[in-house]
Amino acid sequence: MARVVSFPPLFSTSRPMTSSQTIRAGVIGTGQYATAIVTQAQSIPNLDVSVVADRNLDAAHNAYQLAGIDEDLILIATNRAEALQGLESGKKVVLEDASLMLDLPIDAIAEGTGSPSAAAEHALKAIENGKHVVMVTKEVDICVGPILRQKAKQAGVVYTASDGDQPSHLISLIEWSREIGLEVLVGGKFGEKHVIIDVPGRQIRYQRGKTRDLSEKEAALFKHIETPGPDMLKIIKQRKELLGDSIDVRTDDLTEQGIVANATGLSIERERFHHPVAWPTEMPILLAPQAYGGILEGRGVVEQTTYLRANHDVSMGGGVYVTVHAVNAYSREVLSGKGHIGNPDNTSYLIFRPYHLCGVETPYSILIAALRNTPTSGWSMEQRYDSFGRAKQDLTAGTELHGAHDDGWETFLGPAVKLRQSATDESMPYHIATSHKLARDVSAGTVLTQVMVEGVAESSLWKLRIQQDDNAPRC
Repeated sequence: MARVVSFPPLFSTSRPMTSSQTIRAGVIGTGQYATAIVTQAQSIPNLDVSVVADRNLDAAHNAYQLAGIDEDLILIATNRAEALQGLESGKKVVLEDASLMLDLPIDAIAEGTGSPSAAAEHALKAIENGKHVVMVTKEVDICVGPILRQKAKQAGVVYTASDGDQPSHLISLIEWSREIGLEVLVGGKFGEKHVIIDVPGRQIRYQRGKTRDLSEKEAALFKHIETPGPDMLKIIKQRKELLGDSIDVRTDDLTEQGIVANATGLSIERERFHHPVAWPTEMPILLAPQAYGGILEGRGVVEQTTYLRANHDVSMGGGVYVTVHAVNAYSREVLSGKGHIGNPDNTSYLIFRPYHLCGVETPYSILIAALRNTPTSGWSMEQRYDSFGRAKQDLTAGTELHGAHDDGWETFLGPAVKLRQSATDESMPYHIATSHKLARDVSAGTVLTQVMVEGVAESSLWKLRIQQDDNAPRC
């Protein structure tokens, strides 16, 4: 059963906290996200991030400095013996080689390198050594999430996506909705790029202060849609055309929603989503099945919305949402009576969590795993979808693929492929190709296939995916 979206206390309030309740954790990769895990842990008495690792030693060291750790309490260790001695003496240990961390006496690791192959190897070794794994490197989950969950369960530990990022929060919201008997019509995330619209003043304000004046006709496109109608799809299309690249779906968005689909059984109707541009009040109207007046062909899909807001509206801050249907008419009346946003006939309601706090929230996943042996993103996952790549420009042989932030590629979601011992002409799960080079020239508009990627079938991540595909694990 999934963890619900209320937050029960992790520590007893009826007796003082004891040292035996302190969870020791390590963090691998100290970029912007994971550094916040280190800094926030200093405000959590029962969480000790006692070791960090990064190939950039200065970055790892800086994480502890930002956390306010005295310099004489930080030890840079070059081998396991030094690291162990540092932990035993109560120091915070900094490592360049993350593999030295994985059999140290800690309870859990948070993996935030951003490298799919390295993250998978770290997770496997941590699980083998009886450590819980909180996975920040989301690209791993879209490729080999099912087998890592399976291996963790077999070892008696937890593997989970991290609270603080959207997949974990959305999976929890979906499963909570189902557990209280609501049908989930859509599980979605708000796009990172919000747009402030002043309809009377005929102006758009983007993030960082950029503005655009609108004609009277353009401003009319952003008047609130209050009821379903034949012009609804046309209006949404025109809004998207007007806003253009400023609201594009990112590779990270597709990766995250692919994870959610694989973990919850929701489906994908469009390879890059319907992606409506909408006011929150319009969302239960649009994000409902056609039978309820919405734009969806089916029920139970993942989506993304670029949300519109007026000057003084609250930011959704990259939050998550569901649109839900209550079968019972009285239950629908309760939702309506409590002010929840619904469509005109109350067949679709919007429930949302308007924020994610990145590494500031991730300690909760670490503590839930270590104290309750429970993942914050559920145990279940089936490889139903993969993320694939399509070249945005002509690329030459020898070009390296840089994963989520590679401007040469756009990604899309589609039915998962089964990998074999050798590369084939089938589509290439995009993130397995990260850090590999193209074996041939690729023209713009071409979908990346397995034989286009140099040496990928020899990689450890490919081999782990083969193991997953051959056993078809379903947790």
